[in-house]
Amino acid sequence: MIPKLTLILSATSMVLLVGFATTARASPTGQGQGGKVDGLQTRAERSNWQETSRYSDVIEFLDALKKSGLPHVDRIDVQTCGQSEEGRDLPVVRVADKAYATDMDAAAGQKIRILINANIHAGEVEGKEVAMILLREFASGEHAELLDQCVLWFVPIFNADGNEKVNPRNRLQQNGPDAGVGERFNGKGLDLNRDFVKVESSECRAMLGLFKRLDPHVFMDLHTTDGSAHGYQLTYAPSLSTNIDPSLDEFTRKTLLTTIRSRVRDKYGFETYDYGNFPRGRGTLRWTTYDHRPRFGTNYYGLRNRIAILSEAYSYASFERRVKVTRAFVLETIRSVSENATKIWDLCVQADKRVASGEWTFGYDTDYAKPIEDEVLVGRLDRRKIEGLDAHCRVQTDEVEKTKMEVRVAFASAKHLSAPEGWAIESASPALIERLDLHGIRHQKLKEASEREVEAFRIEAIHLERYQGQRVTVIEGKYAPKTVTLPEGTLVIPATQRLARLAAQLLEPCSEDSLTTWGLFLGQLEKGGQHPVLRLR
Repeated sequence: MIPKLTLILSATSMVLLVGFATTARASPTGQGQGGKVDGLQTRAERSNWQETSRYSDVIEFLDALKKSGLPHVDRIDVQTCGQSEEGRDLPVVRVADKAYATDMDAAAGQKIRILINANIHAGEVEGKEVAMILLREFASGEHAELLDQCVLWFVPIFNADGNEKVNPRNRLQQNGPDAGVGERFNGKGLDLNRDFVKVESSECRAMLGLFKRLDPHVFMDLHTTDGSAHGYQLTYAPSLSTNIDPSLDEFTRKTLLTTIRSRVRDKYGFETYDYGNFPRGRGTLRWTTYDHRPRFGTNYYGLRNRIAILSEAYSYASFERRVKVTRAFVLETIRSVSENATKIWDLCVQADKRVASGEWTFGYDTDYAKPIEDEVLVGRLDRRKIEGLDAHCRVQTDEVEKTKMEVRVAFASAKHLSAPEGWAIESASPALIERLDLHGIRHQKLKEASEREVEAFRIEAIHLERYQGQRVTVIEGKYAPKTVTLPEGTLVIPATQRLARLAAQLLEPCSEDSLTTWGLFLGQLEKGGQHPVLRLR
């Protein structure tokens, strides 16, 4: 069982709760009644969108929600999923129909499980506020039909340490909140949205623990983006990895996200589109998405044979508007998932079966896929002086021009390996085994020596590079067949397991983002030598 969240209220906290009890505002969304409940406002709402919630605000809000007496507050269960690097409890909040079991675990029968993560970058705060607003609305009885098919989990403040480093000069060009936001990095100085392969942070270890415990069919990660001058209030992306299940990828892109996009426009008046940016300078105008590598959370999660969706509110829209569009996008995602519950369930089951039967390949040597032609909304930005600072932020205007251009929002791998029988590592370090366990990769040790046909990777070049201040390893080489005798104690990772796509990403020497990349084999690599991971044939 995950331990219950301990909530301690100071005298200052009690003053805030009194404020909760005596103040009410209209719903920030103009939709539903959840925002009108006396005594349950976020700090953003109370400050008229000039401030964002601190960690104590989030904890106090969740405690006040549970004590509120709202008619459906029994749908809400608050627990913890781990701790931050600086020792703060990380709350996870389940929302479920009353008939659902009281345990936090994933025994949800035939219901679709959705995990929504917010505040992974603590300067990107809209998801944190939206999580609290939606929890209030569910407790008030809104959106009850969504719980017929789904069970939801919210992690409202994932980067709790970075959230407490509020400074008005963080993300200075962002259009509010003017009182400041937190920092991108966690208490250990790590970018949590680059930590899903190497898993150095306690926060990402906690998240991988949730992935294993809950096995969500859908994972959402809520962000805020700056970048180019365009006409969208929010951009989105599925998992961009080329090694995810093709059927899940096609459904997410062509059915789920296109439906959500249409509904957010038609019901709320917001324009959304695939995540991207224009090139800098005066070159050819085109729209291009970001990195495909699984160090990013949503790219990683697709490798688990499940659906992942990235949400990026536009930082030059006002803070209030960013909260509104993020709320709309999350709600319509849940709604579309609910309506396609049977289809999604079957897609996930079939994806698992394909992996277990070896019907998959592993791609590498990856670049953007062939572009498509589409109309993109090109926008214009103004500037606004930030009161009390000798600085200006950027402001999205209503001036928008539809422009046809090349759009690159997917990747393709030029080379592929067939699925192996598994992988073998003669001298697996404790750190390597720990990472496999964190990811949920099944493994075993040989009880006696075994002669096997394998493919070995001979290293032709090793490059040590820097990425966000950390050293990463890039190797080049070729596979060749050979016969070896694997000694007793050799670690064997079978490919006939549900997470074999992920195992390949972590272990294959040719992988573009792997445990090799992040130094787990660094002392075992030399030019002209053999990589420690062997492919079993």
